[in-house]
Amino acid sequence: MCTEAEKVILAAYQLRGIVATWWKTNKGMVFHEGVTLEWNAFLEVFNEKYFSDCAREVKMVEFQRLRQGTMTVDQYEAKFAELSQYAPELVQRPSDRARRFRDGLRPEVRSFLVPLDLKEYKNLYKRAQLIEKDQNERAVASGSRFNSNKEGNQFGKRPMSGGRYLVPLNRKGEIGKPSPNHHEVCRSCGRRHGSAPCSSSTGACYECGQQGHIFRNCPRNQMGQRQLPPLPPLGQNRGIAPQIMPQGGLNRPPAQGRAYAITGG
Repeated sequence: MCTEAEKVILAAYQLRGIVATWWKTNKGMVFHEGVTLEWNAFLEVFNEKYFSDCAREVKMVEFQRLRQGTMTVDQYEAKFAELSQYAPELVQRPSDRARRFRDGLRPEVRSFLVPLDLKEYKNLYKRAQLIEKDQNERAVASGSRFNSNKEGNQFGKRPMSGGRYLVPLNRKGEIGKPSPNHHEVCRSCGRRHGSAPCSSSTGACYECGQQGHIFRNCPRNQMGQRQLPPLPPLGQNRGIAPQIMPQGGLNRPPAQGRAYAITGG
């Protein structure tokens, strides 16, 4: 335990620059020859010179408004200890110091400490550290589970650095693609044709799927010709017209035409 004189000597030893020069000049006026050095006298003179009442009030208000915010419990405690020296009357009793420290903590930490009603500052600080540690570990564990589920929904992709994903290759060594939706409407023709090629890109007829004509000229659209067999591909018997079979049967002879004449009465 340092004596009053030792406190003054140690404090003066740490002064630098113009502050050290100021103390050498004014030491004789503060402590006359033969007067014992007193810490409170030194502190009063020093604060009057370099720490005015206005500056002290600013620090006191800063202490009263101190909240943990985004700081950790350790960072908050260090700031609390630094500013509390400018408002000693607010933390004079141990219970007041503990209560003010607790009230400045984040709600998710403070809510666990309020029911305990701890009066000792050291014990309160330790409990706050443990609560924060437990919450951080829970957050990390929850984040790991969430990321695992998210990665499992990437259609078999494996995570890479930078948030990218490695797509697995198929048997041919090519990048696998998701299977097409056969019930999906084609964006080119507005029809549903499943995995078959789109007629708008192949030039085939929308009605029968054959090439060589378009929808409005398709034989299937002619009256009574809905049962036509598929047309042969291009280059095969293109010059031969299809034989239209009568609807009454394969062996039925063709009907003879009749002519009628209108005569005067």
